[in-house]
Amino acid sequence: MRWVPTRLPGWAGQGLRAAVVVALLALLVQGLRGWISSKRFEFQPEEIAQLARHHAGLDHELAFSKIIVELRKKHPGHILPDEDLQWVFVNSGGWMGSMCLLHASLTEYVLLFGTAVDTGGHSGRYWADISDTIISGTFRQLKEGTTKSEIYYPGDTIMHRAGEATSVQWSAGTWMVEYGRGFIPSTLTFALADTIFSTQDFLTLFYTVRVYVKGLLLEASAYFVDTGSK
Repeated sequence: MRWVPTRLPGWAGQGLRAAVVVALLALLVQGLRGWISSKRFEFQPEEIAQLARHHAGLDHELAFSKIIVELRKKHPGHILPDEDLQWVFVNSGGWMGSMCLLHASLTEYVLLFGTAVDTGGHSGRYWADISDTIISGTFRQLKEGTTKSEIYYPGDTIMHRAGEATSVQWSAGTWMVEYGRGFIPSTLTFALADTIFSTQDFLTLFYTVRVYVKGLLLEASAYFVDTGSK
């Protein structure tokens, strides 16, 4: 008697496919974690925070210019040149601010961020650790699971761990230095969501993608130079 395989019921087939997708995602997450944990990073969060604290309280444009100069001295070849520095709008989670990207790779970024108007909304939930050190203004944060907000001032550093989400609010004139470490491309889905589906400001979308690609190309160049010199 020959055995004839029977087809799985529709719900069972869908369940099997879902289980396979979940398993593949779990393997991907574990692989990314292993890769990131074993990687050598160009920057340290304490370094960026200390540099920003040193200039906290100054006029933000003066502080930013000094910070850029010092970062280029400490990390030659890893900070975008002046001609590639551009202030770009960011619409995410209901808030709107401006950023100037200084460094970007697959696992790190350094940028200047702030707003000249009051704004606030959802922080986003990332596959990355993010720290912000305030140069001027105030930043208010309501953490998930709490009922009271905290307010931060120039010189303070706010840590946003991977997987966390908070309610955030910036007062007009708040400017800060931000460092992110993790799987950076995953942060772009949140950073660009409002631009794509709400404001439909595709010029800003182009500017954002372009400067990130420039950061990646700069890091690739630095990698090959470093590899060739060994």
